[in-house]
Formats: sequence, structure tokens, C-alpha cells
Amino acid sequence: MRRLTDVAYWEKNWWSEKRPERLWLYRDLDLEHVRLLQSAAGTRASLVIELGAGSSRILPYLGRKFGYKVCGSDFSLAGCRLLRANLALQKVNGNVICEDLFQSSLKSQTFDMVYSSGLIEHFDDTRAVVAAHRRLLKPGGRLVLTVPNLQGYQGSIMRRLAPALWDVHRVFGPEELATLLKEMDFEQIRWGYLGSFFIRILRSNDWSVVRAWSPWVQQMVCSSMRLANGLISLGFRLSPWRPHSRLLSPMFFASGAKRSE
Repeated sequence: MRRLTDVAYWEKNWWSEKRPERLWLYRDLDLEHVRLLQSAAGTRASLVIELGAGSSRILPYLGRKFGYKVCGSDFSLAGCRLLRANLALQKVNGNVICEDLFQSSLKSQTFDMVYSSGLIEHFDDTRAVVAAHRRLLKPGGRLVLTVPNLQGYQGSIMRRLAPALWDVHRVFGPEELATLLKEMDFEQIRWGYLGSFFIRILRSNDWSVVRAWSPWVQQMVCSSMRLANGLISLGFRLSPWRPHSRLLSPMFFASGAKRSE
């Protein structure tokens, strides 16, 4: 199995300029994400872990809002520090474990729900990564995997404007992931798209084509995109109509229950 990223990639490109922050549910993507996880986790006594949880805002929200016992794991020390800060900001007690997913100290069959968001697509062997998630699940526990949807407009934009970022993602869809869960003996499988609209264009180093533009063009395009995302997402958040789709949705998911042995 080959990793498409390493620790240095995350600490340089993602965590270096981030600060502690809360999750605000003004985007319909975040609302649907939380609803998906809540339905999978079940009762307040559930023990929940997020893998690849560096700087997560969702995990502290789940602990504060629903009372779950939460744990986060990531191989980046900087990402773990941000997760601890986000937990403290929400006044949530949670365990943070800084370790490699494939050399985990966590006991097998421990958690009621295991989930990750934007993790499994950074490996060339999806089955091996899902197996590492599955190992931690209790029999009957639920797995939830959410992944950036790069088969729609966001993927076309990323491939053109951020080729380096495109190269560290394995591109696939929810049907393929659901089929894999079925092959791995999960049951009660669900899959679909998350979010009605959200297009990301950034000025970070990975977005090399954007960085080649003049500073004022970069500022205009990125600021306009943020404003459009905010307004459109808020509109869908307040509307009963949420057209999740392959072309426009920013993420997709697949979930299933570990068969009782």
C-alpha cells in the first residue's frame, strides 16, 4: 500500500496557519454531515472515534451536542494539537491519540461508531484503509466514510487549477465504496452525496495555477467564490430542497454496520 501524502504535507499545507474554531451549521453540507453521523452513532452512551481527526470541528460538536464519548486519532502532531484546542474550545472531554493508523495502539472491537472524513482517498489501497477502520468497530457497530466528491465540478476545477492537490487524491465514487463495504461483509449499507453546492478555490501552494495569477485576480476570484459558497449554502440550509448530486455535491458517503460474529 502506498500513501499519497505524508506528515510534512499536512503540517505544511493544512495545519500551519489554522487556529482553533467551532463548527457552525450554516452550510447544508455540515448539517447533513452531522445528521448522518448522529443517525449512525445512536444513543448518548456511544463511544465514537474519528480517524484522521487532525483539526476536526465535527468531533467536538458531536461530543458537546449529543453527549457521545469521543476520541480522535491522527498521525500529525500539529493536527492533534489543533484537535485538542477545538475540544477545549467546546469544553468537551475527549481522547486525542497521535499515531499511525496502521500501527495503532487502540484495542480491536472497541467503538460503537468509527468514521473518517477526507482520509481514505489519500491511499492507493482503499480496502486496506477500510480494514483498519473495521478492526476498531464492535460487532454491530457502524462505519461512516465521507470523501471529497471529485467526479463533479469540484474535481474538474481542482485538476485544472491545483494539479499537485489532484495528484494526492484517489478518485472514486459512492457506488464503488458501497460495493467495497458489501465485499467486506458489512450490512445495512447506505450511500449517497452530501451537500448541495460548495466549490473550493484557494490561494495555497497546492493551487499552483491560481498562484500564478496576479494578486488582485487571486483575491477577487477566491473572495467571490467564498461569498457565493456562503450565500448558496445558506440558502440551501434554510430550504427544504437539497439537491445532492454527483455534479454539485462537495462530498459523498458510504456507511454500514459490522456484522455480529
